Amino acid sequence: MSAIRPVTVAMFVAAGAASGAVVDLRPDWDASQPLANPDKGWYHHHFDNTVEKYLVERDEELTAFPGMDHLYLRLAWAYLEPAEGRFDWKVIDEPIAKWTAKGMGIAFRISCKETGTSRIEQQFATPRWVRDAGAKGGHFVKGKPAGPEAPWEPVYDDPVFLAKLDAFLAAFAARYDGKPWLRYVDIGSFGDWGEGHTSSGSGLKYPFEAFERHIDIHLRHFTKSPLVISDDYVTSLVSTNDRRRLHAKIAAAGIGYRDDSILVDWYVKTYTPTFTVRSPGLFEDTWRRTPTVFELEHYGKVKENGNWVPRPGSSLAVHGGGRTGADYFRGALERLHATWIGFHGYARHWLADNPQLTVEMLNRCGYWFFPHTVERPDVLKAGASNAVSIAWENRGVAPAYRPYTLVLRLEGPETFECAQPSGNMRWMPEPPGKTWSETYALALPASMKPGDYALSFKLRSDAAARDVKLPLKAARQRADGFTAIGRVRVGP
Repeated sequence: MSAIRPVTVAMFVAAGAASGAVVDLRPDWDASQPLANPDKGWYHHHFDNTVEKYLVERDEELTAFPGMDHLYLRLAWAYLEPAEGRFDWKVIDEPIAKWTAKGMGIAFRISCKETGTSRIEQQFATPRWVRDAGAKGGHFVKGKPAGPEAPWEPVYDDPVFLAKLDAFLAAFAARYDGKPWLRYVDIGSFGDWGEGHTSSGSGLKYPFEAFERHIDIHLRHFTKSPLVISDDYVTSLVSTNDRRRLHAKIAAAGIGYRDDSILVDWYVKTYTPTFTVRSPGLFEDTWRRTPTVFELEHYGKVKENGNWVPRPGSSLAVHGGGRTGADYFRGALERLHATWIGFHGYARHWLADNPQLTVEMLNRCGYWFFPHTVERPDVLKAGASNAVSIAWENRGVAPAYRPYTLVLRLEGPETFECAQPSGNMRWMPEPPGKTWSETYALALPASMKPGDYALSFKLRSDAAARDVKLPLKAARQRADGFTAIGRVRVGP
C-alpha cells in the first residue's frame, strides 16, 4: 500500500548526508530526445486572417508533432458576434472540443481589423453592425482613403466602438476565462491583424490613452487567464515617454509580450544584429516574470522571399551575414526568451523541412531542466526527516512560471511517497551553466518498516496533471516517470 505525505518546510530538519553517497546523473543525460513538457512548446495557427487558413488535413499533423502544446485561434470579432448580442461560438467551440480532447491547449486573439476582403468577416472584422450603430471609422489602404470595397477600420478610441467591444469581451470572458486549457489571451483589439499598428490601413497614430483603454478592457474581463500583447502596441506610440509609460503598465499588470515579426523581410534588412527582434529591451525587462511568445513571419512567405535558405538577392543573402533562417530562429529565441514558439504555417510543411530544428527548439524554448547530482544518505531514519539534495541546471531560455512538485519514492518492504515544492521557480537559465542546489525533506513515519529500498524521484506539474520529463537516458528512467537513484536502507 502506498502512502503519500506532503512535506512542509516546518517539518524539515536538515539531517545531513555525512554517511551518504552522491549519484552523478550527468553520464545519463540525453539532450537529443524531444521533451513535450507542460507550460511550454510549439503552437499552431489554426485560423489566420480567415477561418479557412492553416487548417489541418490529418490529426496526426499535430498529434505526432514533437511538443505541440496548443492551437492559436486568431480570428475576427465578426465571426463570433454577427449581430449585436447574438453570438456564434460554434466556430471556435468545435476546434476547442476536438483538440482539448487530445490533450492540447488553446490560445486566442480576437481581431478588429483584417486586411483581406474575400469574406465579409474580413472586410468588416469589427462587425458591420458596430459601424451602423454609430461607431466612427473608414476604408483605407496603405495610409490612403479607399473605396467601400476596402477593409473597414474603426477609430480605435471611438466611444461607441469601445462600448460594443467591451460588451463583447465581457461575454467572451464569461464563457472562456479561466478554462484549464486556455494558455493565454492575446490582446488583439487594436490595429491591423490585432498587432497594435495601422500601417496597412489608415496609418493613423494614436495617443497613449487609446492603447490604455484596450488593455484596461482586457484586464477587467480576463481575471483568471494570462494575457499577452504584441510589442508593436508599444512601438506604435510616437512619444518615447508614452512608450515607457505603456511598457511600465504592461509590465506592472503581468502581461507577457509576443513578437509577431521574426524574419519579416523588412526586419531582416533593418534589425540584423538582433535576429530581427525590433524591441529586445521590452522582452529583457519582462521575461523573468512573464512568459513570452515567438511568432515567425508566415513560413511560406519566409521561403518565398529567400529568407529561410538564402538565395541570391534575398534580404537574408544580402543582410544575413552568412546565416540561414534557422540561425535567425535560434537567435530570436535567445533574444526573446520565448516559452511558446510558432512556425506560422502548415505543420506538415514545416516539419517536413525542419525535423531536427523542431526538436532542438522544442527543448530550448522555455525551461529545460537537467539534474546533475543527487546526494542522499545510505541509511534513512524512520520517524525522522532525512535530507536528499539535488543539483539542477536550466538549459532553456526562460524559467518555468509555475511551481512544480518534487516527489520522492521509496519501494521495498512497503512503498512510500513524499511530495514537496521543488523550488523550480528560481532555476533561471542565467548565468549559463549555473546549478541550483535544493535540499528536500524525506520525512519517514516512525512506523516505516526497516529494510532495503529503491529510491527514485520525479518532477510533477499538479496544475497540468503531468510529469515534467527530464533529458535522461531510458536506462535511468522508469515507465511511471520516476528517475532511479539507487538503493538505501531504512532503519530505526
